[in-house]
Amino acid sequence: MTVIYVDRIFFLNTVLDYLLLLATARLAGTPLRRKRLLLCAVVGGCYAVAVFLPHGAWLAHPFAKLLSGVAIAFLAFAKEPRRYRLMLLFFLLSAALAGLVLALGLASGSPRVFFSRIYYADISWPMLLLAATGFYLLLQLVFRQGARHGGGELMDVTVHIGGKEHSVRVLHDTGNTLRDPVNAQPVLVLERRALHEFWTSDEVQILSGDAPPEEKMARLYRQGTRYHFSLLPYRSVGVADGLLLAVRSDYIRIGRKKYPRTLIALSDHAVSDGGGYQGLWGGEERGEECHAQKVAAEDPAVDHTAQWAG
Repeated sequence: MTVIYVDRIFFLNTVLDYLLLLATARLAGTPLRRKRLLLCAVVGGCYAVAVFLPHGAWLAHPFAKLLSGVAIAFLAFAKEPRRYRLMLLFFLLSAALAGLVLALGLASGSPRVFFSRIYYADISWPMLLLAATGFYLLLQLVFRQGARHGGGELMDVTVHIGGKEHSVRVLHDTGNTLRDPVNAQPVLVLERRALHEFWTSDEVQILSGDAPPEEKMARLYRQGTRYHFSLLPYRSVGVADGLLLAVRSDYIRIGRKKYPRTLIALSDHAVSDGGGYQGLWGGEERGEECHAQKVAAEDPAVDHTAQWAG
């Protein structure tokens, strides 16, 4: 008689699903919605247990497994703009893990026994915890280094506007010198659609239109928006003098550091070709004081408008 350890099956599948979802998000450079990923991993663990229940044999069919994988991946990345690419990446990483397990089984000399023990989670708890911890540390090492991008670093930034909070992935770009003309604080440049959940449906319609920034701002204020919009002058390659529509945040948080009332410039175009990040940040990350603020404090004669470059 085969003994089935339901608790081990649930734990093993939940941990592996979570690590695979986490690795997918890290590799793609999307915001790490850890609670959502963990919830989807728990669903995967429950599915693995259901397979062994008296009336759950049909769940072991390959087609049922495929559907469950698609459902878990879709729920995990439903809020992301390129959800289908992320789902495909999740399945590719799952296939890579399956290949690793196959290689270990062949190396053990008795792959059938090896696979059977993994399938029924007939593994000691210390070994299970050690393997899960080692796998997580490996992901941290590999994917944290993989987050480097062209001399910049991908970071999770929490945006807080009007009492609402949202996490986005941004690139620390030292070439982005866009500054607030009032206090010379760095401006966070975000794709407009990255903040759609903050606005009402009418505001989304206005912001998504083809009107120039000044007309959009006028329409927003005529409608009675409760947010603080403004126009931000900028210069970039091919644009000698331009305007960006910007909104004043309550604060943004990078690491442990909060930047109160930071301007967020809304870009109508994607800032990343591959979708790995949704914004650009030119300040000092990881909770350090912004260099521009230090310069302004040390030399009050600095012309802040000289830094209006995007």
